[in-house]
Amino acid sequence: MGPSEPLKRNAPAAGPRQSASRPPHVAGAGGVIDLAVAKHLAVRHGAAAPGPALTVAAWQRALLLGTAVLLLSSGGTWLAVHYLLGAGAGELPHPTEPWLMRLHGLGAFAALFAGGGIAGAHVGAGWRVSARLGTQRRSGLVLCTLLALTVLSAYLLYYFAPEDWRGPLGWAHAGLGAALAATGGWHARRRLLRSRKSAADTVR
Repeated sequence: MGPSEPLKRNAPAAGPRQSASRPPHVAGAGGVIDLAVAKHLAVRHGAAAPGPALTVAAWQRALLLGTAVLLLSSGGTWLAVHYLLGAGAGELPHPTEPWLMRLHGLGAFAALFAGGGIAGAHVGAGWRVSARLGTQRRSGLVLCTLLALTVLSAYLLYYFAPEDWRGPLGWAHAGLGAALAATGGWHARRRLLRSRKSAADTVR
């Protein structure tokens, strides 16, 4: 070092400069968390949003929709058969009633598997970031509450309900299931609207 060369004790270490238009990198857990944080930072820095904030894998969405259709169809058909043709109408149990219940139980196990898979990533990430990126936390909370109550009512029906309680508890379970399906559609409404808007933009 020569005498005319200035000292650089406080100079920052050399490294790649960060573009002012690009949001800083934030270390996350990957997947939906990084997507949501990236969107939040992009909005703050004036950049284009990098796509949807929270995503669900295609196979999880297909499994969840399939089990919902199976549960609603088997449960609704059982109610109609039971109260119009079977024991609920004062007749002998209809031969299809036990098979409909077996089919309904199969759908319930599949729905628990699908719900557990989504809860492992989508629910936790959505709770952390939805307060900044949207207002779906409220509908997600209602959805989780209804799911817990539906599972609890099914458990009580199967193991604990006295005969006098089975009718009212069964109707409560059916109502919770219908409300769960409606809330699921409400929760997913934004994704459906985004898909329709993207399709319309593509046509244009």
